[in-house]
Amino acid sequence: MMVDTLTYHLFGEPYVKFLSGHGKQLREKVQGFPLASELASSGLLVVFVVNNNDAVAACGIRSIFNVLVLYVEEGYRGRGLGTEVLAKTIDVAHRRGFNFITLSVSSDNVSAFHLYSKCGFKEVAYLRKANLILMIIPLNLKGRFVCEFSKDVCSLLPNLFLTRVHGWLYKRTVRKD
Repeated sequence: MMVDTLTYHLFGEPYVKFLSGHGKQLREKVQGFPLASELASSGLLVVFVVNNNDAVAACGIRSIFNVLVLYVEEGYRGRGLGTEVLAKTIDVAHRRGFNFITLSVSSDNVSAFHLYSKCGFKEVAYLRKANLILMIIPLNLKGRFVCEFSKDVCSLLPNLFLTRVHGWLYKRTVRKD
């Protein structure tokens, strides 16, 4: 298992750090999170840990479609931690050779949509029936191709078909422990 550690001084806490990698040690850090199964399925997981060694935020990328999931504990929201964790995850993914990262966000979740847009994600499609916006961030030339291709495909395919494909992919990429 590969785990990188990076220490930060954030929110006045001197021992704040990011752990990134994959494996059992990181999966155990996110066990209590509401999105634990999605995060545990990640091939790349970035966890934000405070000085008492508790995980307060995590961001993971899972499956061949590089699907991103982000979670920040309620008490730590609104302080820029989501931006920090997301930026670190994008940086690690770029350094590890990922071509792109995808995600879906509820169209009702305006703050998350703005966070993802601010970090470089581009809207690819709106799934009306599921009330989801599909987004991609290209990390290199191949990623830009995938992004443009996805936009073209989504403009041609019926929305109901895309909603069903999205649901099927979600079920196939979440770890069942």
